[in-house]
Amino acid sequence: MGRARLRIGVAGAGRAFERLYLPALRMVPELEAAAIADPRPGDGAGTGIRRWPSLEAMIGAEPLDGVLVLSPPAFHAEQAGQALAAGLHVLCEKPAALRPAETEAWPADALHRFAGAYTRRAWPAYLRARRQGGRAWAFELETNGAAWGATTQEPLTWDLLPHAIDLAEWVTGSSIAGVRGIRRNARAVSGVFDLKNGGEFRWRVADGSGYRERLARDGRAIVRRPGRLPWLERLRTPADIAGVREVLRAWARFMAGGERPALLADAAAVRRHAAIIESVEREVGAAWAHGR
Repeated sequence: MGRARLRIGVAGAGRAFERLYLPALRMVPELEAAAIADPRPGDGAGTGIRRWPSLEAMIGAEPLDGVLVLSPPAFHAEQAGQALAAGLHVLCEKPAALRPAETEAWPADALHRFAGAYTRRAWPAYLRARRQGGRAWAFELETNGAAWGATTQEPLTWDLLPHAIDLAEWVTGSSIAGVRGIRRNARAVSGVFDLKNGGEFRWRVADGSGYRERLARDGRAIVRRPGRLPWLERLRTPADIAGVREVLRAWARFMAGGERPALLADAAAVRRHAAIIESVEREVGAAWAHGR
């Protein structure tokens, strides 16, 4: 007899859920999306999943094993803490916190049930790049949220910067020691992370007319999207959905009692990353004030 599926509730059924997580969940038979908490009425994605007006109402009514937090970033830390306090596992989309202080309310004895989702960790190109050495890194990510259906525009420091922060540590195998060289204009933010291993990770995130992404190591591009054979990419499961699928599979194993997989960030990483977001935003304000 097979193991019962793990019942999860989804907090926030916006575009990330509809375009990425819902199709990925359908590929992970270990998980059952049992309920949705979202204050907006209706079921635009046509899921047929039972819907609740708030996370509190969903947790109080549904027998769940875990909560998947996909709400806007400003609500992530509060909702993660609420689910942890209810005795549930949590997988929270990046960034799980915008300031380290936001995690102080998380119950200390429940942190082992928390997992942060940085789905690029599961992209094959980044898996190949991980810990291959290198001292000088350069990362660029430019997107157009409206092109994939986003109805709200989050700040770059909440939306795209967390990818740069996580990849700077996860790919290089080193933690971030400092932030410098922050520059900002109307559509982009850039800067440099100094790494504890002595290397540096230059980054730029931007709102653009389309999508492009690149990671270079010591001057050589090792990740480039779109790739050189876009027709071949169209024959595969899109990398963003496949990355979500692998993170969900890892979370299912973790909830079932396995060791924490490398694909899942822990609470300590979330706090560290929140401190870097806070530092960058402080520097962004200073750069804007001085016209840089």
